Amino acid sequence: PGCPAVAATTRPVLTAVVLRHSCISRSDAFSAGNRTCFARRGVATTARFFAYALRMSDGNRLGQQNAQKQRAAERAVALVEDGMRLGLGSGTTAELFVQALASRVHDGLRVSMVSSSQRTQRLALKLGLTVVELDGPTDLAIDGADAVEIDTLAAIKGRGGALTREKLVAVSARQFVLVADASKVVLKLSAVQDTIPVPVEVLPFGWQTTARRLERIGQPMLRTRDGRPFVTDNGNLIVDLQVLTLNDPATTACDIATTVGVVEHGLFLNMAGLALVGTDE
Repeated sequence: PGCPAVAATTRPVLTAVVLRHSCISRSDAFSAGNRTCFARRGVATTARFFAYALRMSDGNRLGQQNAQKQRAAERAVALVEDGMRLGLGSGTTAELFVQALASRVHDGLRVSMVSSSQRTQRLALKLGLTVVELDGPTDLAIDGADAVEIDTLAAIKGRGGALTREKLVAVSARQFVLVADASKVVLKLSAVQDTIPVPVEVLPFGWQTTARRLERIGQPMLRTRDGRPFVTDNGNLIVDLQVLTLNDPATTACDIATTVGVVEHGLFLNMAGLALVGTDE
């Protein structure tokens, strides 16, 4: 009973890898500081974060976040090796990764890639990258996140509406890496349950009844764009669910997944083995 798919993906606890400079405490890891944090799965019973400095210019909050994303995306490109088959995420951070990757490809790097959205695919093709179908495992998948839990790397994703394809790409990868700016990192996902909804992809047929069934979990709201329902690349709709609680994300994920009419949800649990997070002073 329950959600075997969630239970089956349980991973070991996470720890961190030192890149440069000294260890910083978890509570200080994402306070104002000139750092990029690099977390990786390990065998320790608690997660610690280490960091190395990245200098960034002053600017407004959005500009700083974009600079953080850019640095983290460039660091992610360094993980790519010749001959790899990659999984591409969706959204602004993933697009920064694609742009940085294109530079290496033009310098001779040979890779192929699976795209999780039509938008990312169009960008990749425009930049001369080789895009293939998802018909088997990939070596490495890179994607952004709306929120990332510091200890477990559990994430909320799907603001761009490509969450189902993103999850397919993530579970097909031998290594799934999250790339984000510092504002996306939280101690617990429950800390943002009132501000960041969990995107839920639902079938268009009877979506109102699906939304009503989701009311036992939280407050559902149909996503719209320009006054019309937002339609995913799969032809489905998105219900943004402001959940009542994320104290136990696995249980919430199970409750959403077992709701009739739901295609997929934006809780990415026990999937990422690595997170690259850019911060600034």
